[in-house]
Amino acid sequence: MTDTATATTAPARAGIVRSGLLSMAALAALGVTRLLHGVLVSHATDRETYGLVGTLIAVTTIASLLLPAGVASAASRYIPFHHGRADPAAARGADRVLARAGLAGGALLALGAAAGATAAFHLGAVDAAQVAALCFAFCVYSVQKAILYGYGLVPAYTRLELAGSAVSLLATAAVVAAGSRLYLLPLATGYALFAAGGWWALRPARRGQRRPPALAERRDIAAYVGLACLGTFCSMGFLQGTQLLAQRFTAPAEVAYFAAAVTLVAPAYFLPRALGLVLFPAMARAHGAGDLADVRRQADLSTRALLALPAPAFAAALVLAPQVLSVYGGAGYAEGAPVLRLILAATYLAVVAVPAVNALSSGEHVRIPVLCAVAGCLTGLGVVAALGGPLGARGVALGYLAGTVVTAGGPVVIAWRRHGLHWTGPAGRALAVLAGGLLLAPLGSGLPAPAAITAALAAGALSAAILRPDLATLLAAARAARAR
Repeated sequence: MTDTATATTAPARAGIVRSGLLSMAALAALGVTRLLHGVLVSHATDRETYGLVGTLIAVTTIASLLLPAGVASAASRYIPFHHGRADPAAARGADRVLARAGLAGGALLALGAAAGATAAFHLGAVDAAQVAALCFAFCVYSVQKAILYGYGLVPAYTRLELAGSAVSLLATAAVVAAGSRLYLLPLATGYALFAAGGWWALRPARRGQRRPPALAERRDIAAYVGLACLGTFCSMGFLQGTQLLAQRFTAPAEVAYFAAAVTLVAPAYFLPRALGLVLFPAMARAHGAGDLADVRRQADLSTRALLALPAPAFAAALVLAPQVLSVYGGAGYAEGAPVLRLILAATYLAVVAVPAVNALSSGEHVRIPVLCAVAGCLTGLGVVAALGGPLGARGVALGYLAGTVVTAGGPVVIAWRRHGLHWTGPAGRALAVLAGGLLLAPLGSGLPAPAAITAALAAGALSAAILRPDLATLLAAARAARAR
């Protein structure tokens, strides 16, 4: 039977560069909204209250990692994989199963997150309802976003992300101006708007013949979802969990440092998250078509780009950590600079690993990133247990950095060897820049703002000079791609 809807449902073939730019614009809007939400709330409350708000946001994010994150990852894999095999009916069948699992899982997790947060932090009914609403909206948002990318509907995703971010920001400003304490509701509203818009945008792509997954396929999807949940929970969940660990090992005021650091590093994920959103379905499609050379090429070029391009900005950010925290939350936040620097270093390592993780998990090697994430999480928790008591906030941040070294380093090394890539020079230079920044940045902590900015610019320029061979290689590759 001919699938008459194939022409309208096949995933869009927009180039990776164009799709990546659209994704970056959308994620930039999302990140700026979260950043401004944090700025408005932190200035409207004291550090203890802001620490609680950040912790509750972390609770909802961690809850979403227990199932919807794995469902979203599966949608990004199986929908384009089946399209790569020229089987759009199977892609729609996988879509339906995963979308329903995301809705059901989101509802259950929302109730669980609200109950758990109420018990742990003695919340009232209104705050518990806010936690439930934010958790459910974020769960559905995560799955809808992945399905949009699975069908290649990147422009629709971008429009929805921009609209949802604008609504969240306006609602946050209104809440703060009114003196209300409904600080989670604006974020929940923005995610809910995205989810509703995503359902509407997906209607044309879902028309046509649909073949439900067979029992063996359902088992394969369920196993993938489980592994993806475990890996995401141990990696991204550990970052969000630093705020919960800080509640245990640090003074209440220091919890705000982690809430601020997690919010401030969010923009650092714009490029890799945008790249990952585009790369993962593209690699899954290539795996479906049996084109492993394309997977290798994409992993090589994108890893080189992530090693070299963000490094100067990270070096400058390490120097400016006290000043950035002061602007973000007030002068009292500058004491959290060591925490922010360690979180920044870990973020850089996590950023670099994105293409390697995608290359492995979009094919038959999803267990490798998952096992590395589990090992990294256990390593980090061990360091926190040993150093969290004596060092407080710094000990927790050191634990996160140690765990990220394992979580991110494992997939990079394995993909490096499996695909026979030549990353020794680029990786060595990039790590030298990162280590130098971590060691030297604290020397400028007492500098006045003008001197600190000058030192940060100098650090960025020196880093760019060290990475000049890698930047030149990327420029040559971009020119070659443009000439084709």
